Amino acid sequence: MAAAKSASHSDCLSYLQTLGDATPKEVVDQLAAQIKEEADKPDTSSINQASLNVTFRVYYHIVHKYELPDEHFADLPQLLSVEQPKVFLMLQSVLLTNHWSRLDAQLIEGKCIDAIIAALQQNNSCLVHQLKATNLLVKKFPKLELLKLQLEHFYHCLQRQSQVGCREETLTLFNHCCKQRRRAFFYFRLIVEFWPWTNRNKYYLLSGILNSHALSELLVASGHSETEFFAGLRLSLSYRGLRAASQYPVKSLSGQRSPALLALAVELLVNGSVAEIQNFHSQWFLRIQQRDALFQLLQAKPEIVEFLASSEAARSASDQHRLILIFSMFAKEIYVTSKLHFFKISTELLTNCSCFETDAQLLIFKFLVDNLGNFAVEDCLEFFYNFMERHRGVESSEFRNTMLGKMPNIINHTAKHFNKALKTDGSDALAHDIKRFFCQLQHLMEQDMHCDVYQPRIFALKLLEILLKSLYSAQVSKNAKMCSTHQNQQLGVFLLDQGVFQPHSMAQLLFNSLNDPQGFDDALELTVSLLLQLGHVDSEKCIEHCQRFWSSCDVDQCALVSLYAQLAVRSSLDQQLIKDLYDLSLQQLNSKLEAFSRDPLMTAKSAGGHLFGHICVLDELVSGGSAHLDASLADLLPLLERILNVILDFLNLANTRRENGAVATAASFQDMDESLQLLVSESVYVATEDAEACRKFLLMSFWLTLKACCDLATSVGCVLLRESNYDALQRCLDINVAVLTRCRHKGAIEAAGLSVGKLTRAITSTVANPDEHQGLQLLHDCLERELLSECRQVSTTRRGAGFSIMFLHVLKNDNPRRLLLHRAVQRILKRLNETSSSSGEVASDTNNHDRWEALSLHYLCVLVRDTELRPAMCKYYNEIMLVGMAHIDNPEWTISNAALQLFGACLGKLVGQRQATEFETKLAWEPSELNYEELACLLPKACEHMLQCCDTEQINSSIILFLGFLSKVEHLCTTGQPQQSTELLQRFRRLSWRLLRHKCEQVRLLAASCFVRAHEFRCNLPTVLLASAKLAAQLQEDNFYEGLVYTLHAGVLKLQHEARHVWTATELQRFQQQLLNKLQVTEQVKRFKAYTLNVLLQFLLLLEADEEAAMVRQLLEERA
Repeated sequence: MAAAKSASHSDCLSYLQTLGDATPKEVVDQLAAQIKEEADKPDTSSINQASLNVTFRVYYHIVHKYELPDEHFADLPQLLSVEQPKVFLMLQSVLLTNHWSRLDAQLIEGKCIDAIIAALQQNNSCLVHQLKATNLLVKKFPKLELLKLQLEHFYHCLQRQSQVGCREETLTLFNHCCKQRRRAFFYFRLIVEFWPWTNRNKYYLLSGILNSHALSELLVASGHSETEFFAGLRLSLSYRGLRAASQYPVKSLSGQRSPALLALAVELLVNGSVAEIQNFHSQWFLRIQQRDALFQLLQAKPEIVEFLASSEAARSASDQHRLILIFSMFAKEIYVTSKLHFFKISTELLTNCSCFETDAQLLIFKFLVDNLGNFAVEDCLEFFYNFMERHRGVESSEFRNTMLGKMPNIINHTAKHFNKALKTDGSDALAHDIKRFFCQLQHLMEQDMHCDVYQPRIFALKLLEILLKSLYSAQVSKNAKMCSTHQNQQLGVFLLDQGVFQPHSMAQLLFNSLNDPQGFDDALELTVSLLLQLGHVDSEKCIEHCQRFWSSCDVDQCALVSLYAQLAVRSSLDQQLIKDLYDLSLQQLNSKLEAFSRDPLMTAKSAGGHLFGHICVLDELVSGGSAHLDASLADLLPLLERILNVILDFLNLANTRRENGAVATAASFQDMDESLQLLVSESVYVATEDAEACRKFLLMSFWLTLKACCDLATSVGCVLLRESNYDALQRCLDINVAVLTRCRHKGAIEAAGLSVGKLTRAITSTVANPDEHQGLQLLHDCLERELLSECRQVSTTRRGAGFSIMFLHVLKNDNPRRLLLHRAVQRILKRLNETSSSSGEVASDTNNHDRWEALSLHYLCVLVRDTELRPAMCKYYNEIMLVGMAHIDNPEWTISNAALQLFGACLGKLVGQRQATEFETKLAWEPSELNYEELACLLPKACEHMLQCCDTEQINSSIILFLGFLSKVEHLCTTGQPQQSTELLQRFRRLSWRLLRHKCEQVRLLAASCFVRAHEFRCNLPTVLLASAKLAAQLQEDNFYEGLVYTLHAGVLKLQHEARHVWTATELQRFQQQLLNKLQVTEQVKRFKAYTLNVLLQFLLLLEADEEAAMVRQLLEERA
């Protein structure tokens, strides 16, 4: 605290010294103006919070010191509202000043809570700012109770995963509220008794309660069984989506020194499956503080002692895995307890390592690295080399990265012992072993550097990268937290002196390995990076290779010029060499273009006339050394435009011939194929291969040339941006746009998308004032002209491919403000809403072009699907769902298809993906965390639309689509009081009940799921299921009976999966028997059709009602 005050005083003094003779009042006014200028930035993400903190600190220091009235921010608490997120950022800063004690805490509390609730209801993207401000408030005023915040609000805050930091801020606030005993006990009962253990938020919120209250007291008060509680907690180890969340209550329970948690851990280690123990090791073990006590409990288990003492021959493969996991977890404790036992097991594991399964072998490797201090260094080094030599070819990248990730520990430990041996004059033997180990590694790297197989080659390169960083660089850097760079440097010098590593030879080897036309991209790029780190690069040789390869007719070999040009640019000290290379490349490109324009196949095949090699070299020179080229880069643009048009005209040659030269549309796949046939058949080149191979060769050359043009245009654009040459910048943008809008080749489109994204990022990162920035206007105009204009026509053969990619990359790279994105999305939604009423009636202007609506829906779809854009897009989900649903039944297939894709994309973002279990088996009942209260906030209008459609719609496909979405929404009990969503929930219940008798079987099936999910499993669902079974027993109508049986089936599945460890197994069995009795499955069911009886049979099999199932099966056999 004293240090913080000192820093605050220092900030004030340093700032005041810069103000000269200004009066305190003038200083305060200046500071207030600075604060308002910072806070008035158009987007909260661009506001500098640190700057606000310092400025407010100085502001209030002066105000209090000179007893000035607070004329500027006295009304700040009154301004707190969801519409003004910046005020919450300002409040955070004020709470960090010495002015906090003068604030009206109750007023601010009410304002903050109102803003949080409003932000949840409006799906506002600034929720995290309000949570942070509230957390700071209760930190300063710990007696505030925040009673208006209910459990449902905390749940929905946790659901806002798109906002970074929201979860931790929510849990911090929840922890504060749970200090109130009565409130915490009420929440605990609700969560434990009414929420399933498959709900991730259950674990987060339980941890908040357990941080302040003992589990034993909570269980007694709620009447819940401790056994069932820990069985539920254990369940999380079998669900991938629950593991991380389960760490929270485990940590809280460990903080309470819970004996039951230790008992569960012992049970898991003794009797749990290997998968459970693996997850316990990776997720829970480090959260348990009482590891010594846990080890003592394990020692008391005779089965564990016998198991550890048993011979290898007596253990199965899974038992071996279990032994290694347990031994890894408690190696230190076993070592302290019995060194003899420790070395017996470790010797057995190390000796027989190669006999175990691959995953078990990796565990042994990790165990040895983590316990290096207990073994002789020389023995470990020998094991490590043999292990890496055997496993460097393993296909799993996770396995490879784990091996390499342990390498710094090995190096650091070896360097430490080497340093210690030097001081005691006992280094000869150890030095010999160390030298041998690193010689072996060196040999392994040199051997694999030219390997044609990916895994050994990338392993060798990454290993070299680690060794360079840790040992061989002139300036060794830290490779781990506990690392002595001095010791590592000392070991590195020794190895260099001994000739183990020879930088010049290694550089030559790396340089030679670059000449690999069939090489792997990431391996070649890493090779270039390593060469630059080593520093032994011959620039003249690089330039020679550039000149040789850009004249090669082999496409893959020609593509290597980028690597050599990059080496030349970044290593050469002679700038004249770079200038000469630039001039020569430009000259040869110009000369080849003439011949290429006449006969591309002849030029590329016989005269090494690919254009892209030269363009790639120019790109590297411009992006890496433009300051030294002494050339006008804007002069490159006419040449690039000419090349671009030549290639695009070639790809559209067939169209041009058919239309007598007047072609307005881009080439389709068929057009491109026909054009390539024409180019090959009309070429004077005498082919030794078939025409198909020639077409592929030409297409490869063409698209790589287009890619190179886009890359170079973007590099030129980035340079011109610094010169504010916006006319030339427009041309750079147009080159990328031309490829995206006039080409259909997937590789070219994707490359152009990346390039236009890079150019967008360069433009938007320089924006100071968005209203006055010409570059931002260029992008806006481009989007409007090329994508959003209704007069823009796109061939139906394209399906908007390049357009959607362009749209995504431009908007995605406008970061962090997202001004272009918000403007474009709002524009599209407005236009779609205006046209939706008449879009179904208007026919396309031509059968050859997509409608504007189809393209716009595709644009929205790519934005919704992109995870990075989720925080910015989530506020539009309601409107996007509405426009999607409005166009689903459009008679024009292109629009209907685009709307369906958009609906599916929104569905994935709202309800998430299928929750995988440890064993990747599809669950019979999928849990869902989206509840009706949240749905009412996220999609108020869309929900109303779906209700109306399902109520009146005669088209089954729409009903099925909407029910498919609604069948993913759960009713979760978060309070005993009516909620905002209660009316919506009742409407969905009535709707799904009515649809149980629908004539379409798929509608009945989905309606049953919807109806079941609309009831919580603790009280409502059992009552409803029993009543449904009783009603079904009295029915004569097949459809309704079948719908009710579907409901019973879904209800039992929900209870079996979600009531686990909330209900006991006995309670569930008793209820299933009651259900069977109410259903009255007797011979009277023969009144129903065979299909209905089959549905009944499946339900009886689920209940394991063997007698009734046999009877129904007999009835079906009699009808067969």
